[in-house]
Amino acid sequence: MHLSKALFALTAATALTACGGGGDASTPQPVPVPGPAVGTNGTLQTGVAAATYADARRVNAFNQLNAARLGAGAGLLAQSAALDTSATDHASYLTQNGFNTADTAHDETAGLPGFTDTNPFLRMKDQGYNYSYATEVIGDIGSASPASDCVGDLLDTVYHAASMLSRVTDVGFGFGTGSAAGMCTIDMASPFAGGGSRQIPPSGAVVAYPYDGGTVAHGTFHVSAETPRVSTTLLPGATAGTPVIVGFRNQDAVNGGTVTITRFSIATADGTTLPAVIIAGPGVGGAGVNSDSELDSDPYFAVLVPTSPLAAGTYRVTLQASISGGQALNLTSWSFTVASL
Repeated sequence: MHLSKALFALTAATALTACGGGGDASTPQPVPVPGPAVGTNGTLQTGVAAATYADARRVNAFNQLNAARLGAGAGLLAQSAALDTSATDHASYLTQNGFNTADTAHDETAGLPGFTDTNPFLRMKDQGYNYSYATEVIGDIGSASPASDCVGDLLDTVYHAASMLSRVTDVGFGFGTGSAAGMCTIDMASPFAGGGSRQIPPSGAVVAYPYDGGTVAHGTFHVSAETPRVSTTLLPGATAGTPVIVGFRNQDAVNGGTVTITRFSIATADGTTLPAVIIAGPGVGGAGVNSDSELDSDPYFAVLVPTSPLAAGTYRVTLQASISGGQALNLTSWSFTVASL
C-alpha cells in the first residue's frame, strides 16, 4: 500500500565542514576547485554510458531516473561503481537491521550486522568517491514488494525530487530484500574534480518536473510519508497533489543573478486555477513564496504543491519568473498528465 511507505532524504554540499543535513561535523570536507566557466550551452551531461547492472531492477531504475532528468532538463547521470557499492551496502544494512537503529534511516550503528560507516557521505568516501556535492534518498520503506515503483514514488515528493533533479552527475542504486524488498537506496553525487560547475542548464533554461508532455502515475502526494515533512502550517493534511518542481540554478543564477517569482500556478484543462502553496530555497523569492530551510543545500529550487490530490487528467502549469542579469526564461507554461488519482 502506498500509505505504508516512508521516504527519507539527506543532502550535503561541500564546505569546510559538512552541511545541508549530512556528514560528520568532525571530519573536514574538501573545498571544491573552481570548474570551467559556464558557457552559453551550460554544463549538462547529454550522454552517458548504458548501465551495466546484471539485474533488470537496477537497470530499470537507472533508466527511469535518467528519463525523468532528461525530460526535466536536469542532465543525465552516469553509473558509478563506488556509489553502487555505498548504496547497496546501506540497503543491506537496512534489510538486516530495520530502519530505527540510528538517528535517521541514513545512519548506521557500529557493531550491527552489515555496518560499513556511520553516514552516507563517509560511506561514499570510503569507496573512493571524493565528492563536491552529494545526496542520498531512501524510498518505499515498509514495502515488501520487489515491484514497488521506488523511483517514481521518490519523484512524487518535494525534498526527494529536488535531490534527484539536482546538480549531481553520478548515481548508484541499492535495493532491499525479503520484507524490505520494495525499499531502494539511491546515492548521487558530483565529484570534487570540476567543483560546483557540474550540471548547470544554459542561460534562460530551468529544470521542471513533471515535464511538458509527461505523465505521472498518480496525482496524490503523501505528505506525511516524506521525511523531512513539509510544514504542517502550509500543508496540514496527510495528502496533497503532485508537486511541481522547478530548479532555477542555471548559468544566470550561478553567475550571481537573483531569482524572483511573480506567478507560479497550476490549472485544470478547463482553466480552473487550483489552490496551491509555493515553497522554495533561500535563493528564490517573490510573490507567495514560502522560504524553506530544508531546500537550502540547493537553494534555487521552488516547488508548487496543490493543496488537494489531483484527479486523472491534464494540468497546465504557468511560471512567471526572472533571473536578474540573465535571459528571459524559455519555459513559462507547460502541461502534464495524471494517469490516476
